[in-house]
Amino acid sequence: MSHPLSPAPGGRSTVVDGFLRRRPPRRPVAANVPAATKLSLNPAAAAHEPAPRDAAASYGVPRVQAAGHLDAAHPMLALTRLQSAVGSLQVVVDGDAAGCDVLWELDDNRQGSLDRVPLDAGRRPLVSPDKTPGFVLGLRHAQALRRVVFWFPGATTVSVVLLDGTVVRCDHPMSVLAVYQLEGELFLRYDADDYADVSEVRAAYGF
Repeated sequence: MSHPLSPAPGGRSTVVDGFLRRRPPRRPVAANVPAATKLSLNPAAAAHEPAPRDAAASYGVPRVQAAGHLDAAHPMLALTRLQSAVGSLQVVVDGDAAGCDVLWELDDNRQGSLDRVPLDAGRRPLVSPDKTPGFVLGLRHAQALRRVVFWFPGATTVSVVLLDGTVVRCDHPMSVLAVYQLEGELFLRYDADDYADVSEVRAAYGF
């Protein structure tokens, strides 16, 4: 069985593989989750607690450093756990933002678009239009996300701005930016395929 980063057989693009166009694997059922252990203030006991797995390293995906760049030759970047969980992720559109849309899927299999966005515990939308052309993805409950797909039919360039000021620039032509949550880390995926309308994006990404 292939893992989520395996290329999809017979795919129509070498730029975007099955990583975001396939439904990610389901989380383990409760019966498979180890039982909770008692908290201990003993340093020796704490030393045996397993560290969180580095999903980006496991799949060979480079991390965003002081700045990032996405293009056809470098289509994927991973954020750190801190960058994936604190503040917001701002998607800035330079060009015509008319017609842009957002498709989202949560870990509980709910799906929707920009006109039907779920609220977090603070009653704020998980993703919303920004004051500048673009969108804001709130990361307060990012672990509830499975994936978010941003479609830019008329944009010239797109940038992703993180809370710490880190900027990821996406080369033109990029038609879709996909954000995928895996094991508490967010992955950014570049897609330059030419989609006639949002229905083609839905079909390509399995919505």
